[in-house]
Amino acid sequence: MTGFFNLRGLVLVPLCAGAAFGQTKPLAGKEKWIYGDQTAWEWTGAGDDTVLSLKKQSDFKPKVRSPFNLAWFTGGEWDSFTLTAEVRLDLFNKGNNDVCIAFSKESDTKFYYAHLGEKSDAVHLQLHLVNDADRKAITKQGAETLPWKPETWHQVKVTRNAAEGSIKVWFDGKEVLSATDKTLGKGAIGLGSFDDLGSFRNVRIVGE
Repeated sequence: MTGFFNLRGLVLVPLCAGAAFGQTKPLAGKEKWIYGDQTAWEWTGAGDDTVLSLKKQSDFKPKVRSPFNLAWFTGGEWDSFTLTAEVRLDLFNKGNNDVCIAFSKESDTKFYYAHLGEKSDAVHLQLHLVNDADRKAITKQGAETLPWKPETWHQVKVTRNAAEGSIKVWFDGKEVLSATDKTLGKGAIGLGSFDDLGSFRNVRIVGE
């Protein structure tokens, strides 16, 4: 068993010897991102301190009910992966604001996403499948709330094992969402929010 350790302390990922795994830093390539509305997004900082922020609501309406504000990384596609990031919620005005992390995008109407809202209900703080239809919650186990704090960076980790169908999400080191689903395969990874504001930095993807 081999592995690597992210020196900023976000994650220790064990890797099977001989597996074709590598690390990608999506925020290192600004030119490799696409947006529903590029004017809603802002880049600041440089190197490991690069920040991608959603500064306003996107002028974009998805074809099916799914997040309005997503930026998609075009520099790779993954089926099994571990994603780690520092995430900040930048809007606290309605008691259930959110950020989202999307993955396994096969098309604009086929992807999964983790909705990281402040509290759980039928659509907030859930794992969702978008499959040529309005989003559908697939969560098997989930937290009731997330302890978002203003002007605070939180550690988020998302893992997917495509062979097993396992999807798990951690927030500040605590597992908060899990599901099992094999509907979608390899695809792109995205960052954003359903209809709120947020920022992302120190994003890492480890996978095949």
